[in-house]
Amino acid sequence: MKFQCPYGWKSVAKVGNNFTWESSTVNICDGICDSCDRCGIETCEFYDISPEATKRFLLANAREHSLEHLLAPSN
Repeated sequence: MKFQCPYGWKSVAKVGNNFTWESSTVNICDGICDSCDRCGIETCEFYDISPEATKRFLLANAREHSLEHLLAPSN
């Protein structure tokens, strides 16, 4: 699921000389953030860069994008 980073981390992209795009949106799957390796905020409850956490995140992210999950009724 996409959330605004609770700790205020932002990704910045520059396009040309005049345009800068900032986003604080992160994807959190199974309690693990997709941007924790880039932000480095170890006090965040979604921070986990272990190999097991990476595996859990990738499996949960794949489930989120599966047809079964997309067709499931939302609660």
